[in-house]
Amino acid sequence: MKTNRILIVDDKEENIYFLQTLLQGNGYEVDATSNGVEALDKSRKNPPDLVISDILMPVMDGFALCREWRRDLRLNSIPFVFYTATYTDERDQEFALSIGAERFIVKPQEPDVFIAIIREIILKGITPQPSSAATVRLSTGSTGEDESVYLKQYNEALVRKLEIKMEQLEKTNRQLEQDIAARKKAETALRESEECFRSLVELAPEAIFVQNKGLFIFLNPAALKLFGGLKYEDLLGAELMMRIAPAWREIVRGRIRLQQETGKAAPLMEQEYLRLDGSRVSVETTAIAVKYHGCDSHLVFVRDITERKRAEDEKAKLENQLRQAQKMEAVGQLAGGVAHDFNNLLQVINGYTQLMLLTSSADAATKNQMEEVKKAGDRAANLTRQLLTFSRRQLQQASILDLNAIVADMQKMLRRLIRENIVMQTVSAPSLKRIKADPGQIEQVIMNLVVNARDAMSGEGKLTISTNNVELDETYARSRPNEVRAGSYVMLAVSDTGCGMDEKVMAHMFEPFFTTKEQGQGTGLGLATVYGIVKQSGGFIDVESNIGEGTTFRVYLPQVLEKDLTLEEGLATSSMPRGTETVLLVEDLENVRSLVMVMLQSIGYTVLSASHGIEALEIARHHRKTIHLLLTDVVMPGISGLDLAKRMSALCPGMKTLFMSGYVDDAIIRDAMKDCYIQKPIAMGDLSRKVREVLDSGQGK
Repeated sequence: MKTNRILIVDDKEENIYFLQTLLQGNGYEVDATSNGVEALDKSRKNPPDLVISDILMPVMDGFALCREWRRDLRLNSIPFVFYTATYTDERDQEFALSIGAERFIVKPQEPDVFIAIIREIILKGITPQPSSAATVRLSTGSTGEDESVYLKQYNEALVRKLEIKMEQLEKTNRQLEQDIAARKKAETALRESEECFRSLVELAPEAIFVQNKGLFIFLNPAALKLFGGLKYEDLLGAELMMRIAPAWREIVRGRIRLQQETGKAAPLMEQEYLRLDGSRVSVETTAIAVKYHGCDSHLVFVRDITERKRAEDEKAKLENQLRQAQKMEAVGQLAGGVAHDFNNLLQVINGYTQLMLLTSSADAATKNQMEEVKKAGDRAANLTRQLLTFSRRQLQQASILDLNAIVADMQKMLRRLIRENIVMQTVSAPSLKRIKADPGQIEQVIMNLVVNARDAMSGEGKLTISTNNVELDETYARSRPNEVRAGSYVMLAVSDTGCGMDEKVMAHMFEPFFTTKEQGQGTGLGLATVYGIVKQSGGFIDVESNIGEGTTFRVYLPQVLEKDLTLEEGLATSSMPRGTETVLLVEDLENVRSLVMVMLQSIGYTVLSASHGIEALEIARHHRKTIHLLLTDVVMPGISGLDLAKRMSALCPGMKTLFMSGYVDDAIIRDAMKDCYIQKPIAMGDLSRKVREVLDSGQGK
């Protein structure tokens, strides 16, 4: 069955689209043109079965097209239908039918009614509408008179339609003017709003960017700065994931998927971004889904929290250092108290053993046994000294020291301490500044660190001892408050290539009795003693260690100022100096008091003894002869040794004072008696030399 073809003639594309859709939907083949000239040209080449035409069109309007249609012998049998707007009146319809139109359909028309009319016209074919010879002549223009009538009616119809069109256009123009004014006003408001928001975004201190399909499509200046870009081209079009730290990428992808599924704003999240130079920056981000230039995108707000994180980490570090310092202080107090009690016991054991060895006529076997007791007592005394050193309760015999010279003098001994498969080297800084410390304690620091390094290397290894002058600034000092002061230091470093330590071991390494060695292989006091000596000497320790790579202990001790440098000469003394002066001995423990009295009497001194300060003052008031020396314990019930010395100086002007103790907790007391003090347990030789030294000194204490 043949498909009827319909030609649509209309200058408005929307009208053509509507008719084309309607007709094709009802089984018709459709062709279209925008004016009468095109319609005639196309139809003469391929005549349609029906024409549907508008009236007002450019080039050739509908009326002219209809008249030419009826004049053309090839086309005049094809039905011609006008389909035009509602502002036409009855005269327009009469004129259209008079010039040969088959039907005049007024817009708008219901689709089903319109299709029914078209179907009816096609089925019937052309039906001659003119009923008189005049009408036929009008459509064909047979005579000059007929032509005049046609032109008159044609012009009248066009004028009517143009007048109506003009009115419509004027009305439309007025509406357009209002619409344009409103639109301009809205555009101005929108532009002002956009400029305001653009300024807010551009000047925002926080980074803001938009990403679409994983690519940067917008960044504000703060975002460009955050990522380290110099120009926007560095980042626009680049992949977002490449600017996110690898550990966070999968988490961010999950957040994006979740946001796409829920449509909700992403909550705040901390993560790390990568700058263009590869450095990391800690950020806090949130994001919302937006339309950006018509594309589904994500608007991301970013806050740089690097400084905040650094401050939080620093705070946590400082809090940890404070807890560690408090713990070490508590352990030190405990260790010092234990050492004090042990020193009093060892004073009796070691003292009487020495007296027995000096005065006894026992056989060789018995003396050998007493020697073993003395050796064990000396080892126990050494342990208590280490405990006191750790707790910083032991008084130092400080002097100006050259650390390079000490390391050089100890090399032979240190080489005997380490194994043959360990290479030891020293790197001494030229022009090393001096320090002020107890030489014996500094030697112990070096020895303990070397032994610790040796034990960390199970096989072959390398041990390095180095020194250097260093300057520590305020920035470094602030990183370790209450521990480090800015200034000039001498650094002693001991490095090994051993097993290294993990964070758990490093957190406890300076605690007394803590050890990673097998039972019986160490006391756990080596590093604790180092810690105590360094702290007591006004320095600090820095430790760097990596598992499988080794450890470096760096000891920092304050440099001695040039104006304080003096040459110190030790007093030449005999091995057991004697004397005949009178000594007032004050000690609250009877066994210790009895022992020290016997020691002093055995080297020639006259001894007056008291068990406490009140008794000592009474003895001084009633004794008729000169008392040359007050030898007193520091920690006693009632009056302390320091207070007793102050009171005694009023009773016995010129009397010297020598303090003795196994434990001094107060730093002020330690400082007051640092030049006239002897540490318990007291060996016979040390007692004789110290008493003689104080008595021979030029100034009374």
